[in-house]
Amino acid sequence: MIRKMACALALSTLMVPAARGADLVRGVRNKLSAGDVASGMAAVEDYKKATGVDAEYLDAVGWLARGAQMLGRDDLARELVGELRRQIPDETQELLVPLGAAIEVEGRLLAGREGRGPALRFLQDSLSRAKAPALRSRIYKNVNLLAMEGQPPPPLAASEFVGAAPPALDSLRGKPVLLFFWAFWCGDCKAQSASLARVWETYRPKGLKLITVTRFYGSVGEKPATPAEEKTEVERVWKENYAGLAGVPTIIDTETMVRYGASATPTFVLVDRRGVVRLYAPTRLSEAELSRRIDAVLAEGT
Repeated sequence: MIRKMACALALSTLMVPAARGADLVRGVRNKLSAGDVASGMAAVEDYKKATGVDAEYLDAVGWLARGAQMLGRDDLARELVGELRRQIPDETQELLVPLGAAIEVEGRLLAGREGRGPALRFLQDSLSRAKAPALRSRIYKNVNLLAMEGQPPPPLAASEFVGAAPPALDSLRGKPVLLFFWAFWCGDCKAQSASLARVWETYRPKGLKLITVTRFYGSVGEKPATPAEEKTEVERVWKENYAGLAGVPTIIDTETMVRYGASATPTFVLVDRRGVVRLYAPTRLSEAELSRRIDAVLAEGT
């Protein structure tokens, strides 16, 4: 009897962590990675009953909405977006992530249902009301996924930079250009550095130009930082973690990061010799995929 009670207690303990504090989002993401929307929904429901509506709950609902949309559960995704919209009537700093998720999923649902035009109008309207750089960047990411490829790239503002002085994109017409958007605190960016360095070593002799872009985030570690302090940290991290990319210019500009939708780092943009964007990828890329896309641009000639 005691053994049965102990087993029951252990089982209940295993079922609870996904619905406790910061573990909720982690648990929901794990379930979604396995395609198990139902278990994620159950965890969120249990959390709401026990804790009520808070930022953790809304973050988890945002992840569920994205997962449901990606898995083709559009009705459920719409329902979850509706919950986010009811609970987040206005933009606040604490709820930028779930609000961004609601806008992102609503735009993707609209694109699937009515096409690119209505989705872009919705996203542009959302952009006109968004204030925080993080939210604007996320909305631009979704605009760019729909509309950037096949168009000239936005200009790069270069009032602040480290390393070599960055050239204007217009001056590079006739050469392929790879843009790498990163953050000094970004683990995925650092994990990308070795393969990016190998790509750079391979394609620099073939004419590829590489420019990197980041922005000021207002802190280093968990402490507020001045732009000068943050610039020093950018230089340090680049030197220590991107040794194979020495000499590549790094622009530091918030509006450039926002316009290119680099809410997810790393983000890649590949521009062909004619000055047209051929790849917009707000994610890590394998060395093979990045090489394949550059090869395709180089094969086209001038």
